[in-house]
Amino acid sequence: MKNAMLKNAFVEMRKTKSRFFSIFGIIAIGTGFFAGLLASAPAMKISSDHYYDRTSLLDYRLVSTYGFDENDIKALEDGLPDVNIYPGYYTDAYVNTDSGEKKVARVYSVDTIGKNNPYSSLNITEGRLPQAENECLIDNGKLIKNYKVGDKLTLGGDENTDIDETLSVKEFTIVGRFESPMYISDAERGNTTIGNGSVFMVCYVPQSCFKTEVYTQVVITSDKLKEYNCYSDEYENARDELGERIQQIADSREQGRYDEITEEAQSKIDDGQKELDEKKADAYKEIDDNEKKLSDAKKELDDAKVQLADGKAQLADSKKQLDDAKKQLDENEPVLADSKKQLDDSKKQLDDSKKLLDDTKAQLDSSKSQLDSSAQQLDDTKTQLDSAKNQLDSTSSQLDRAKSQLDSAKAQLDESKATLDATDKQLSDSQKDIDNSRAQINTAVAAGMMTSDEAAVKLAQLDAAQEQVNAGRAQYESGLAQYNAGLSAYEKSKAEYDAGYTQYSTAKAQYESGLARYNDGKAQYESGLARYNDGKKQYEEGLVQYNEGKKQYEDGLAKYEKGKAEYDNGRKQYEDGLAKYNDGAAEYERNYASYEDGLKEYNDGVKKLSDAKSEADKKFADAQKEIDDNKKKLDDIEKPEWYLFTREDDPGYSEYGQNADRISNIAMVFPLFFVMVAALVCLTTMTRMVEEQRTQIGTLKALGYKNGAIIFKYMFYALTAAIAGAVIGMLVGMKIFPAIIITAYGMMYAIPDILLPYDFVLIAGTTAAAVLLTAVTVYFSCSSILHDCPAALMRPKAPKSGKKILLERMGFVWNRLSFSHKVTLRNIFRYKRRMLMTIVGIAGCTALVLTGFGIYDSVNDIVEKQFGEISNYTGIVAYGDKQTDEQIAEIADKLAGYSCKGDKIYQKQITVASGKNSTDAYIFGAKDNDTITQFVTVKDRRTGEHYTVTDDGVIINEKLATLLGGIKKGDEITLSLSETKRVNAKVTEICENYAHHYVYITENLYKKLSGVENLPYNCYFFNSEQGDDMPENDRDKLAADLMKTDGVMGVSFKTGVKATFATMLKSLLFVIVVLIVSAGALAFIVLYNLTNININERIREIASLKVLGFYDKEVSMYVFRETVILTLIGTLAGMVLGRFLVDFVVKTAEIDMVMFGREVHPMSFALSAVITIIFALTVMLFMHRRLMKVDMVEALKSVE
Repeated sequence: MKNAMLKNAFVEMRKTKSRFFSIFGIIAIGTGFFAGLLASAPAMKISSDHYYDRTSLLDYRLVSTYGFDENDIKALEDGLPDVNIYPGYYTDAYVNTDSGEKKVARVYSVDTIGKNNPYSSLNITEGRLPQAENECLIDNGKLIKNYKVGDKLTLGGDENTDIDETLSVKEFTIVGRFESPMYISDAERGNTTIGNGSVFMVCYVPQSCFKTEVYTQVVITSDKLKEYNCYSDEYENARDELGERIQQIADSREQGRYDEITEEAQSKIDDGQKELDEKKADAYKEIDDNEKKLSDAKKELDDAKVQLADGKAQLADSKKQLDDAKKQLDENEPVLADSKKQLDDSKKQLDDSKKLLDDTKAQLDSSKSQLDSSAQQLDDTKTQLDSAKNQLDSTSSQLDRAKSQLDSAKAQLDESKATLDATDKQLSDSQKDIDNSRAQINTAVAAGMMTSDEAAVKLAQLDAAQEQVNAGRAQYESGLAQYNAGLSAYEKSKAEYDAGYTQYSTAKAQYESGLARYNDGKAQYESGLARYNDGKKQYEEGLVQYNEGKKQYEDGLAKYEKGKAEYDNGRKQYEDGLAKYNDGAAEYERNYASYEDGLKEYNDGVKKLSDAKSEADKKFADAQKEIDDNKKKLDDIEKPEWYLFTREDDPGYSEYGQNADRISNIAMVFPLFFVMVAALVCLTTMTRMVEEQRTQIGTLKALGYKNGAIIFKYMFYALTAAIAGAVIGMLVGMKIFPAIIITAYGMMYAIPDILLPYDFVLIAGTTAAAVLLTAVTVYFSCSSILHDCPAALMRPKAPKSGKKILLERMGFVWNRLSFSHKVTLRNIFRYKRRMLMTIVGIAGCTALVLTGFGIYDSVNDIVEKQFGEISNYTGIVAYGDKQTDEQIAEIADKLAGYSCKGDKIYQKQITVASGKNSTDAYIFGAKDNDTITQFVTVKDRRTGEHYTVTDDGVIINEKLATLLGGIKKGDEITLSLSETKRVNAKVTEICENYAHHYVYITENLYKKLSGVENLPYNCYFFNSEQGDDMPENDRDKLAADLMKTDGVMGVSFKTGVKATFATMLKSLLFVIVVLIVSAGALAFIVLYNLTNININERIREIASLKVLGFYDKEVSMYVFRETVILTLIGTLAGMVLGRFLVDFVVKTAEIDMVMFGREVHPMSFALSAVITIIFALTVMLFMHRRLMKVDMVEALKSVE
């Protein structure tokens, strides 16, 4: 029997190809999409892992504060014999771009022999490896695509970066380009501590170009770790174990290197101290010997000095006698000289006085004549000025009267002008109202909204109003002409007034000038007269004094002649004694000169000895200070610190893994709904197939076939389609979908290896699930009908009895419907199961399409929301928490130079916990709420209400609240401010944020919770007056200036972060487009299948209509009218279901650090509905042809 059923199943497949292939297609699309999307994330990770393993991407990169010496390398090699150790060099330098900007290049060493080359598998895309010292290899990034092989590349430094200490060559020739797994992302090349904080390009130069004595980095790769996928937990665990081993070596070598450095330094200090002590002893012994010699010489000089003193005493006696005589002569000589001088001076004064008196008499006579003439001139001038003053007073009165008349006329004109302007505006408004009314009347007449008669009445009213406006306009024109005439007369009078006023002002100025000159002349005359009277008085007094002085001079001259004779006799006696004294003094001087020479020689020796001793003391003190300083430096030396970096520190590596996780999250949710819809459609298809063949089933039962054999036929039919569809769908889907997704991400990430292995476990599991679902649907489809007896089954199923539907009870609606519309509504509600299945199928497809669009909106919106609405800052300056106020002020000054201003912010990643839930978040602390809201918008996502950060508690973002177990306003959370400091804080509000998690806190609350005196600020957020439109050149220059400030560790701009984030989401959006296309394809097949089943079920009904004379178009509309109504109902239901589905998928597909948007744009609803309706219309077009070909005779054959 089973063979017969098997043959019958194959016959059925040939007869119902469309139904068979619809099941096949639905299962193929559902399982292919399900398996393909599930396989995409593993394929991304497998492809990247293969590329990383093939190119020997580092597992660890070590950097030390003191570099690595040979002992460090040996310790690593001895402690890690199972890994590859590659010591090397790197440095950061400046390179000038084509635009003249200074960018940062990261320079690595490459050993062309390969001995110390961790990148021996660098993918050389053009050219070759560098061989000569002046050759370099550059990366293949898009940022530096203008650099060509053969170009020159010059590296340099600045005032803070001396490249000469690191590289022996600064100008290189580019000999090739490369791709490296370290830089799979074109968007980033890493961060640096110089320039603008970002690496612009990467290049490799020969190792011999580096001048440093120690290695600056060590790269470690492990062949064992290649056994694991790099994004798997196994790899991370094995890598962490290796990291612990490296850390143990690091701990040992940090102390060992510290001991080596300190021991070597201490040895040098001890040797220096010993050498200093020896030299000090020798120097001071020589100084002591020289001091003894000088002491003996000093004794001999003292004896000679005594002998000289005796001789000097004898000379002193003789000298005293001579000096006494000389003193007398000297005392008399000045007396005589003074007398002579006084007499001469008196004579000269008398002569001068006589001449002065004569000159004064002549001047007085001349001044008297001039004063008389000036008095006459002043009298004449006074008369003229008085006459001019009278004329000016008269003119001023006339001008004042004219000015009053002009002001009155001007006020009248201004009042007239205001009245005219108001009239003009009123007339213009009236004219505009009349024109608008005419246009409205014409439009209403044209549209049939107003009769011609009504329009004529209204137009007549408008004509009357127009006449009034015209009359008013004429009055206005007349008034305007009068105003213009008055204005002209006013301007003429004003000009005459101005001319008269100008003449008055000129005359007044001349009068005032003349009056000033008169007053000056009068003052001069009175001053001259006073001087004349004073001079006359002085002349008369001087004449009396002259006569008295002349008599005194003649008496003094007689006394002088007598004293001069006595002085000449004493002078001769003194000169004879002086000659004898000079002979003795000459002998004494010769002896004294010899003593002085000896004393000078002695003093020179003492000075030299003192200088030598001082110099020795200074040199020895400086040397001792240097030794003491070195001892202090030795005490201050910090222990070297090793830093371990993994692949995850490369942004491209970690971002690629996160993108794979996003695809995995979407794959865990979205395809399940595909499978559910496919299962539903399969159930509908098989149920209707069984119902169509109830007569055949009854015949088979009558012939003795068991229920199991009958079920086997349908089971084999459905399972053949399901297994074939599942296998083919997965074989194709697991190649196409991963390839599309990896290619999409290839726009951002350079992963040349694309591996698409089949996951046979997934294939087997998915096939088994498809078989199980299909088997269950077939069983339920057959089990209900097989309970009937053969006789009942062999008869056609009695149609359902007609019942009144709800609309029939609404006469005002039902009576207005046509016959065909009434039939359509009765058919819809009569076959409720068919209606429900159709609506559910269409709703499911619409919901899937809307989900695709909704995810697109959710992902696409977060870039603009996060960086357009929430993050308000222009950039961030990151610095150490020990930054001084002067350094922060320097940062602010540099920002001000670029029209930027900002404030200090404390931002640090901490652990936030609530109960058993914990996650990482950034604490965002500032002085107060005003400071925080300068840079971040803290608001509610749903209501848009802006929140205030207060001292009462913290504000956290929505996704963080969800991760912590659904935190609500008023709950408490635990903040791990440090490894040993955990505090509880109250949540006052929950705000909107999409990228990362934030805890907003005020300085006062932080100090209260942590117990510290000050908030440890480590960032300086700033805003530019230009906002995000700040030119890129200005951003680069500002970043370069800020990086020169001591303590500044990095500068980032929101535009750069936004671009990186947008690029990261770009490929995900492409993947979502694939989801939308796949959902659309499934929707098309579902609609086709449901419509096909509907026609098959009603084939006799359709044939009857054609026999009754219905045209093809009427028959099609009879069937498709139901489809259109159910499609519209299903589309509306699908949009409601899809909205909930979007929220569910979005929340499930999110990664912990990102919250997707929650809004679905109206356009997405519209597009989902349009796509569903377009597919429905397309299916109707295909089915219309089938309806035209229905064989009426065959369809109407009776089975009875």
